[in-house]
Amino acid sequence: MKRSIGYIGAILIVSLALVAGSSARARAAQAVLAWNAASDPSVTGYNVYFGTQSGNYQTPVNAGGSATYTVTNLSASQTCYFAVTAYSSATESAFSQELACNFITAQAGANGQITPAGVSSVAGGGSQTYSIVPNPGYQIALLEVDGQQVSPTATYTFSNVTSCHTISVTFSPVNSPVNFTISAQSQAGGAISPSGPVSVAPGANQTYTISPAANYAIATVTVDGASVGAVSSYTFNGVESNHTIAAAFSPIQSYTISTSFQGGGSISPAGSVIVISGNNAQFAITANTGYQVSNVVVDGKSVGAVSSYTFTGVCANHSIQASFASQQCVITASAQGSGTISPSGANPFSSGTNVSYSMTPASGYTLSAVLVDGNQVSSGQTQSASAKVGGGAGAVATNYTFQNVAGDHTIEALFSPTSLVVADAGPDQVVKSGATVTLDGLNSTASGGRIASYKWTQVLGPSVALSNPSSPQCTFTPQNISSAASLGFALTVTNAAGVSSSSTCLVNVSSTGKGPAVNAGPDQTVSAYTNVTLDGSSYSDSYGTIATYAWTQISGPTVSILNADTPNGSFVAPDPGAGGETLVFELSVQDQYGLEARGLWTVNVVGDSQPPVANAGDNLSAVPMSTVTLKGTGSLDPTGSPDTYRWTQISGVPVTLSDPTSAAPTFTAPTWTTDQGAQLVFMLTVTNPVDQLSATAQCTVTVQNTSPVLASVRPNWSFASGFAAAKR
Repeated sequence: MKRSIGYIGAILIVSLALVAGSSARARAAQAVLAWNAASDPSVTGYNVYFGTQSGNYQTPVNAGGSATYTVTNLSASQTCYFAVTAYSSATESAFSQELACNFITAQAGANGQITPAGVSSVAGGGSQTYSIVPNPGYQIALLEVDGQQVSPTATYTFSNVTSCHTISVTFSPVNSPVNFTISAQSQAGGAISPSGPVSVAPGANQTYTISPAANYAIATVTVDGASVGAVSSYTFNGVESNHTIAAAFSPIQSYTISTSFQGGGSISPAGSVIVISGNNAQFAITANTGYQVSNVVVDGKSVGAVSSYTFTGVCANHSIQASFASQQCVITASAQGSGTISPSGANPFSSGTNVSYSMTPASGYTLSAVLVDGNQVSSGQTQSASAKVGGGAGAVATNYTFQNVAGDHTIEALFSPTSLVVADAGPDQVVKSGATVTLDGLNSTASGGRIASYKWTQVLGPSVALSNPSSPQCTFTPQNISSAASLGFALTVTNAAGVSSSSTCLVNVSSTGKGPAVNAGPDQTVSAYTNVTLDGSSYSDSYGTIATYAWTQISGPTVSILNADTPNGSFVAPDPGAGGETLVFELSVQDQYGLEARGLWTVNVVGDSQPPVANAGDNLSAVPMSTVTLKGTGSLDPTGSPDTYRWTQISGVPVTLSDPTSAAPTFTAPTWTTDQGAQLVFMLTVTNPVDQLSATAQCTVTVQNTSPVLASVRPNWSFASGFAAAKR
């Protein structure tokens, strides 16, 4: 407990110095304090208290028995408050009278001085005068107080100081141009910016903005005593003398618009709305869930069931009233694929009722997904619209009920074939003239059944004899190709139900076993109406020189490709709706010998959904006849959907995958040969079965002519080049 043990006189700051090396942003100062010693003989020492808020001090520092103390590391940009207590061996006195100390930092540029310089202290309410003296042959060029220009003057006084300040001055030769001053002021009811005196260089321009306050208007603006009208801005051009500018404002007429509403809804802004004469006032009429606007009355007259109303050029008081009634909700039902949804189409229902739908697939088809308001639902799932789905746990919904309908909705049933046939003609190949070539269609698949027939047909290049065109695999030997040629083959597969699918492959034949190659860029994800560039500049040809380029669209909503005969095509992304769309493009290049290479680019145009992320795993190395496992298990889907997988071999000696639709299929590495390259390139396509957005990635397996060791080479997160899953 503090008690009085002797009078301590008011603190007297006797010196204040700027700490050397302090920064301009946070200058540190030291204060040398002195006070009248206490007369009580029991006093053994003094404590010095200080802080940046009045009466709120930091932990004291002990000054010992001395009646002076130096406080260091003070901020020259903050007012500091000091107090001193005396203490004895048993107790401590009350605080002395508090002293507020403000700091003014003064600095001068070269060729002149400001006095006093550095950091000066000023007691609260005190004043401080500065003298500014240029060197001979120099003049004051710019004087700034607290970062703002003021008129150049030989002396400047801070009066009634209650906070910290800065003052700085720069000098220029006498023969250099002297800046002019424009003084700006405004009356009540508005502001002019910049305000006060502004220093302007000779010949420079200076613009002022005049802004009235609420319910005021610009009455007049005077420049050098003459009116220039009620302008909102004014510019002094090519300043060659001092000027003045003043703005006057006058109150303006305003009117009241009274608002009200009945039923389930609101009007905004609400209440009594003040509108300045001549202005417009817009009101939004919003119905609550389960209600709709039934009528809007303005000044006693109906304007219909509008959702907004605007009063233009208001010059009188007005009223607006909105009425709301229970809503008729519309549910729009549709189906994609072979199947029906009942009831179908757009049907109105009273708000608050329950509405049920049933979905029935056609023969040979299955219900693959149900989308409610663009979101997939499954059996047992309850939606925010209080909807319930019937059927077994985990099954796709075959019926759906909207409960307590309170707004418009959509429901869409997606049907897919029970047996899906996908032909795969194998990779594009580059071989030497005279080498035996194997065409491999064993990676073709048929869900829900088996492939009943295969048919190989040559569609491009000099005719060759196929060993067995009706088997999954067939061979041929290109004869009489002295230089180079590109051969094209189509594979058609048909299941037992008569459902067919086709795919193509290319075989480039050259004397060196070399040919062109196209490396696809990464998948792109864009929004509607984006200008998309298809970058096909990553191509090579170790045999010839690329002569032609051709971009074509493989799948997705049709777009117009610009510069389709150049390496870099472009198009404008279409509007995909809420779900999104995947667009696939092929770049075909051909060299002067007619050798051809293809690559695919995938572009996802997204709405509310995001595409999956494909990960084809590490590049691998394998020896002949060893088992190789491709790993796509690192792929993911941000929606959490169970995606489908499709592996396709892009290039190299054809191999047969254990299951091209598995996340991690296996195959046996082929025999090492010099007739074709040792690298096998695979592409993984991951597809969301609901929104059909897809992503691709690739990995490379290098067949070594060494012992049977399978090793991971390096991660590969790039997206695939080459064919799409179907490869047309």
